[in-house]
Amino acid sequence: MSRPGPVRRPGDTVGRPAALDNGCHSCGVHSSAASPELDLCAAVEPVVGWDRVAVAVVVDPERRLPLVGSDLALQRFNNFQESLVQGPCRDALQCGGPVLVDDLRAEDTPWQLLLSSAPRDFPVRSTASLPLLGPAPDRVPLGVLSVGRDRVAPFTLTDVQVLQRLADVLARLLLARSSRGDLLADVAPDELPVLLGMLRVRLDVDEAVALARLRGYAFAEGTTIQEVAADVVAGRLDLDEVDLGR
Repeated sequence: MSRPGPVRRPGDTVGRPAALDNGCHSCGVHSSAASPELDLCAAVEPVVGWDRVAVAVVVDPERRLPLVGSDLALQRFNNFQESLVQGPCRDALQCGGPVLVDDLRAEDTPWQLLLSSAPRDFPVRSTASLPLLGPAPDRVPLGVLSVGRDRVAPFTLTDVQVLQRLADVLARLLLARSSRGDLLADVAPDELPVLLGMLRVRLDVDEAVALARLRGYAFAEGTTIQEVAADVVAGRLDLDEVDLGR
């Protein structure tokens, strides 16, 4: 599945970090009101063309929270990536550059565990994931931009160049809003820290062990760590009924 242009691949896989300098309106959205970041994406969408877009803020190395207006299907797919510790968004944050996937359903896709666990009706076929990086020299990851097409239509080098410029502007916007203190108003609710605190006390373990056991349970149940946390906090799931390998 070779493509012209300066693209480097991780082996012979479909997901590939694109070799660029730095290294919207969606079909299903989080709510009727979008964050400024998603409004900016909407303005760029006609130039690139996508069916879905999501922007998530990096809270810590293990957690990314979606902004209001993010596509719900991409949002849940990103949650599965966090639960299973693999996927294009995670790779983009680790390599510091865009990761492109021509066809998520291709046999040589490198994240087979992720794709076997994701919902069968997940509609996206081609994706581009770009890290939102802070200023040099540290280039700290601030978030991640995900765009998807519901058909096999790989993103071109020209598309990715436009997306990279969008990612740079989004990163500056996240920094500005974070310094003003209004960014959290557009971040989705996060019950995961609450559940991890409960598990630390209940199991008498540290947070890393609690998270590992939660990931194992979520995988066995075919769900995400975020959905388990939401169910426990809302009272829909009793911890007494959850096997966390005590």
